[in-house]
Amino acid sequence: MKHYKKMMLLIYGALLLICIGIVWLLGALNRQGNTENNRESTVQEDTSQAGENQNENGTSGTENGAGLDETGNGLDESEEYEAEHNTKETEIEEKPYEPPTLMMASDLHYMSSTTHDDGKAFRSMVEHDDGKLDQYSDEMLDTLVETAIENHPTALALTGDITLNGERINHELLAEKLQKVQDAGIPVLVIPGNHDIRNQNAATYFGEKREEAEYLETGDDFYEIYHRFGYDQSPNRDMASLSYVYPLDAKHWLLMLDSCIYDYGNHVEGRISEATLKWMEVHLRVAKEHDIQVIVLAHHNLLQESRLFTTQCEMENGPEVTALLETYQVPLYISGHLHVQRIREHVTGPGLEEVQNGIHEIVLSPYSFPGNQYGMLSWDLDDTMTFETRHADVAAWAKTQGSKNPELLNFADWSLQYGKSVIREQVKRTITLVPDDLKEKMASLYADLYFPYCLGEAVPWSDAKQTSAYTLWQRVDPKGKKFKEMQSMAEDSRVARQSWNSAGS
Repeated sequence: MKHYKKMMLLIYGALLLICIGIVWLLGALNRQGNTENNRESTVQEDTSQAGENQNENGTSGTENGAGLDETGNGLDESEEYEAEHNTKETEIEEKPYEPPTLMMASDLHYMSSTTHDDGKAFRSMVEHDDGKLDQYSDEMLDTLVETAIENHPTALALTGDITLNGERINHELLAEKLQKVQDAGIPVLVIPGNHDIRNQNAATYFGEKREEAEYLETGDDFYEIYHRFGYDQSPNRDMASLSYVYPLDAKHWLLMLDSCIYDYGNHVEGRISEATLKWMEVHLRVAKEHDIQVIVLAHHNLLQESRLFTTQCEMENGPEVTALLETYQVPLYISGHLHVQRIREHVTGPGLEEVQNGIHEIVLSPYSFPGNQYGMLSWDLDDTMTFETRHADVAAWAKTQGSKNPELLNFADWSLQYGKSVIREQVKRTITLVPDDLKEKMASLYADLYFPYCLGEAVPWSDAKQTSAYTLWQRVDPKGKKFKEMQSMAEDSRVARQSWNSAGS
């Protein structure tokens, strides 16, 4: 009996252990299944997230993972591309088109303060010049740089005579200053003027001595210094000159033309070579075929612009260049060189049936003159162009620099009065047979008309004719050169030439 009871206890114990083992095994299996399910869920989540991240980064993939549709089947290449493309379109909104703006300046005639000491030799040079403010060249250029950065145009273009007389040191220092504009994300576009290459007037001025300075010998020298300012960004350079094409944006091109003659020394006159004309026509034809608007910038004038300055300003083959540009309906040509701001439309002759209006030319006034003028050209969405003249504020720049110089802090007024004094003294030397006080009156009238003329303002001729100084000119020298020059200024500038709109308003 006792043996039977022991056997039953052993059987019950074994059954209990078996039950406990079965329960533990079922629990373990259940835990393993949950782990696998969680792992699968995590993998699916990560795959889905990876697909989303790939789309955000602009790489291939869909919301359900790269190359998979909603059922998990693979997509063929076209379906996958379409899925990716459609996803991008919904995620990225295209920015509306913004037309470009172009800031322009001409005839900087930059002369670093390292090339003179503002002494006797330098002053003599300045006083025999045409009104440039060479003694504050650094300050004016620094102001232009800061103004460009503040305006932040699509590009800044400089249309030649960027140095006083082509001194290498002035070119190198100018390039350093221009780099600041480019570092701010604004492309700088440069072309040479007649003062910039092979100019044997290059000089430094210290004390009573004028000494010859190293100048740029060739166009290659110019390119070496300025290649990063337009040339490196150009899809095509003219190998026959320092001309190049610059795409302002997809709809607008600039033809930056080298109009200078320096093959056998420096020349005041300008010309576009036959090789460059052929290069121009290729780009004009391509632009017309693709509905791209082209405007041209050069140093020398396209048209006869002044009754006062009648020689050496218009290009020698200006009519040929004009005909080419009008054939391809180029609307605008921008230049400098003249030292007078002018805006003129070319009067077309017969044979230009497709052209309703001739090309317009805007001649920029020298930035180195009183007023420190530069130009802003902008486009509307309908491609209407608007040009306006602006003034760089040297006084404001000087104030930010902590300057105590009263001439700089009142620069607009001081520079104008200084410029007038230079011109007045030059005119006085041409007047004879009258007392000094009368010379002063007569010369002052000339100077009062000269700078409005150069800056593109309306010359106040009606007011001038009411003055005693005008009466003196009539009595003393009515057929003289200076009196005729004042009349030419008046005829050229009956209205202001400081703004323009391609729509004709």
